[in-house]
Amino acid sequence: MTADGFRDDLIRLSREINADPELAYEEHRAVGRIATLLEKHGHKVERNVGGLATAFRARVGPPGPAVALLAEYDALPEVGHGCGHNLISMTIVGAFLTAAATAKDLQVGIELVGTPAEEKGGGKIDLLDKGVFKDTVAALFSHPGAAGQWSVSEKLLGIMAKRVTYQGLAAHAAVSPEKGRNALTALIALFVAVDGWRQHLPSTARVHGIIREGGVASNIIPSRAVGDFGIRAADMEALREMVATFAEMAKGAALQTGTTVTIEDAMRPYLPVEANPALGDALAQELVRRGKSPSRGHLVTASGDIGNVSQKVPTDYIGFPVSAEPVPGHSHRMREASVSDYAHESAFVVIDTLAATALRVATDKAFRQSLSRRDRRA
Repeated sequence: MTADGFRDDLIRLSREINADPELAYEEHRAVGRIATLLEKHGHKVERNVGGLATAFRARVGPPGPAVALLAEYDALPEVGHGCGHNLISMTIVGAFLTAAATAKDLQVGIELVGTPAEEKGGGKIDLLDKGVFKDTVAALFSHPGAAGQWSVSEKLLGIMAKRVTYQGLAAHAAVSPEKGRNALTALIALFVAVDGWRQHLPSTARVHGIIREGGVASNIIPSRAVGDFGIRAADMEALREMVATFAEMAKGAALQTGTTVTIEDAMRPYLPVEANPALGDALAQELVRRGKSPSRGHLVTASGDIGNVSQKVPTDYIGFPVSAEPVPGHSHRMREASVSDYAHESAFVVIDTLAATALRVATDKAFRQSLSRRDRRA
């Protein structure tokens, strides 16, 4: 069982999505390309799944429960596909086509679910909220990396994104600065506090931010300043503690400067990934059969909405390389490496591995039962 029969179509799909990036919830052309490919090979595509214009689903097997293969295809602002989502589309679509072409005696279905807006917004959270995964018995996924590294059961940090807004009082910066209250100074004070905080955070935690608004002219004391921050940790208890500490820092900066502060959620939380050990074993075994030596449980200090799925449904995924050399994620170099011959050859190993594992879930009742540690239905 291999994806060789779909090779040219899948490489073309990867290259076309990479060359034509679309942002979160706007991935209409990517979805159109995927749907056209699926329909070419005889599959019906359900569009507007969960009420999302760029979510879709294709399925083989009996109605009811299913193993889900989750595709992503949104890009980053300016960088384009610097996270390699073109390869996620390629591997997930390829795994579905390969599994469907060889499927027989399926006890549960195999679904390809297109999930928009991973980089910003959380399409998988939308689909969870709409009950799209209520009959999902397992979820499989992939994500590119570099440096020749293969992995399963990677740990991703949870993230809470916060928008901090300081309100002060405008005044002439040269004539009467004493009459103003500088909102930008408050925001800068918060950045300084965060920089000091980082010294004492463990390696499993991250805080980072940008200034969105900092004033309108250099001769006006800024009355409004806005910053966006990401707060990440490996488990929910640590994440909640960090958010509470961050809020106290933000309030302290307001007290220092005589301003007021509001803190809002900039997006819904992406939860830490809870990988399923049995699925991880199955994926690792299939990779070893194909000559790869995956690591297990490696910590990646990024985040994704796959974590929210993993908290509800038995989930695991493959990390695979786009090059033998290190390449920074979310970069132009990653975007270019994601359409290299090396990346595509890695992708075909992923395709065959995911297809074999999906078929095992769909045909082996004892294996499916081994995945359930508690009721995780959305």
